[in-house]
Amino acid sequence: MRISVCITHYNRPESLGATLASLAAQTRMPDEVFLWDDCSPKDPTAVVEEWKDRFPHFVYHRNSENRGMPGNLNDVIQQATGDYVANLHDADIYHPQLLEKWAAALDRAPDAGLVFCRDSRWDNPRFVQHWTPEPAELTDGVEFFRRHYLGRVDSIIWGTVMVRKTIYDELLPFDLQYQNWADVDLWMRVCGCASIGYVPEQLIALDDNPTHGGGFSFARMRRLQEMVLSNVERIFLGAELKFAVDLQQDAWRRLWFRWMLGRLKRWQWGEMWNGIRLQPKRCRVVKETVNCD
Repeated sequence: MRISVCITHYNRPESLGATLASLAAQTRMPDEVFLWDDCSPKDPTAVVEEWKDRFPHFVYHRNSENRGMPGNLNDVIQQATGDYVANLHDADIYHPQLLEKWAAALDRAPDAGLVFCRDSRWDNPRFVQHWTPEPAELTDGVEFFRRHYLGRVDSIIWGTVMVRKTIYDELLPFDLQYQNWADVDLWMRVCGCASIGYVPEQLIALDDNPTHGGGFSFARMRRLQEMVLSNVERIFLGAELKFAVDLQQDAWRRLWFRWMLGRLKRWQWGEMWNGIRLQPKRCRVVKETVNCD
């Protein structure tokens, strides 16, 4: 099977060299590498020139305007021609066997739509406790959604994964409305049509200073809640749909009270007002459709 690597970059050329060095050290070299820079203020071209000849086929593109994370990701994945497509970030460090082990996991499980692995978040005991029990090496997609997405507004799967090209062909594009969480929305959609593979080894050291994210925002949390509910509607039917919606609403209410208390402790009055304005909606299922007041 041919492997395509797609790297999205934004404004971290000082870390990009180490990322490309770890990619050049893979025991299973990618057949093609595409690196898409999203019109960074810091131009990474010099770093790219230093490393591009280390790979069999390397294509670099620098956007003339900023496309945002999901737009840039859509653009670069459209270039891939391999059977397996690895989404990699521009400042992470990858174990030499990452691509080999990801590809082997997909080889073993033809029904798996994507595979992921542990990353350096697993060094944090609170993270490990939050995601206990650990995923199986292969889980039915709907069951994975039940265990790891339903009743939450976070994701055990980071943005670095390997996806079958046929799955991308079926599900793309990444939804722009979800901004920096558009990849998580797509992983949820994969759960609706394929199994999820997992390599129980820590093969990725994440960047300590990501360029996305930012401070807490009730608006962003509301958007994530809507994202989960939209996927609940796609995946479940009948009584199970109603149960899933009720469970997600209960989780949102608990989290909303906790977040409001956090804003009060930090004297974040503006964000508290946003919390009052964006109180949990009441959602119900009508003819297999989720309606929220």
